Amino acid sequence: MTCDGGRALASGVGQRSNGKEVKSVRGTAGGPGLGDPGVVDPKFTMCFDVDDLAAVIADVGLEEFVDQLIASLRVSIRSFDPNRVEHHARSGFSYTTPGIGLVEWMPSMTVGELVSIKTVGYHPDNPVKHNLPSVLATTALYDTISGRLVAICEATLLTALRTGAASAVMTDALVGPGPISLGVVGCGAQAVAQIHAISRVRPIERLVVADIEPATAHSLRHRLPSGTIEPPTVIEIVDVLELVDHVADLDVLTTCTSVEVDRGPVVELRAAKPGLHVNAVGSDFPGKVELPVDYLQSAVVIPDSLEQCMAEGESQQLTLADIGPDMVEVLSDPAHRELVNQRTVFDSTGWSYEDQIAATMFVEHATRLGLGTPVRLQHQPDDPYDPFEVLRPDPGA
Repeated sequence: MTCDGGRALASGVGQRSNGKEVKSVRGTAGGPGLGDPGVVDPKFTMCFDVDDLAAVIADVGLEEFVDQLIASLRVSIRSFDPNRVEHHARSGFSYTTPGIGLVEWMPSMTVGELVSIKTVGYHPDNPVKHNLPSVLATTALYDTISGRLVAICEATLLTALRTGAASAVMTDALVGPGPISLGVVGCGAQAVAQIHAISRVRPIERLVVADIEPATAHSLRHRLPSGTIEPPTVIEIVDVLELVDHVADLDVLTTCTSVEVDRGPVVELRAAKPGLHVNAVGSDFPGKVELPVDYLQSAVVIPDSLEQCMAEGESQQLTLADIGPDMVEVLSDPAHRELVNQRTVFDSTGWSYEDQIAATMFVEHATRLGLGTPVRLQHQPDDPYDPFEVLRPDPGA
């Protein structure tokens, strides 16, 4: 069974590392919460805010929610059909005044059913200067019958969760079974989601973390969800420059920094073992890279979205000939299981289809719980030929 749209509720089954089955849950256009007239007046748009997402996670449980998201991404991407799902590389505005930042849009369409557009802002100075996350995002869902805005969803926390889940999917596919030694460069918000999600597919027996801000590295243990790292595992905090001494012992490395443009790479990997898997998450801007080009050329680089990765991911350092199979190919073709014993790099710039999967899963759960606020956001007069109807004292007269 597939989870690529077309049903009110579609579910697949995945396996967690402990062997327990977890359901993959997707709600799609026309289903509950996404435009069914039996759920909400079609003249209204449903707004699902961060409190709704928190309520969903409180009801489902964080571990189960992340497990479902991992399973939904795995099943949907494995069965991805380019004739059924269209997506475009993200585009938008980048600027240096009043500070470095960008606002971009990330569109994806399940043909004949649903269009999702995530709008995301990235401003690396936010945590220090404005006490805000560096990434702020919102997802809009439209039906393709009328173009109606069906729902607006919180996507800041959801983006962190889906990015961690995507790394977990690829770690599960490209790393052998059993406990792992995990390294993390960059200990900000995304590090929390990365470590937690990866812990859902592999037990972490050793965790080595590094950040240019020592206080951020030392606070990481207190920001991790309870149970993510359990004794006897300890968090080893090292200086970024000292990480090179630990690389040879790592099975998985995640890089999720806010390194400035043209200031990378952030880590030296010459001593890496032959089977190291890297989740390269922080490269999401032209000129912003985290990994050395010579290491990339020695590894199998797996983009989430090829065009996007070549523009702003680690793949911007490579030619097309240097890049390996993409995320869809690795998950759908059993022949790529041989990559488990090779150096691999998941070039994770953030794929708009992942956002559609995450948003529809959130909306399905929120609708089941009766959450969300209906807002008459778009003008839909009784007479579609009368744009001024709402301005009359007695609309419709």
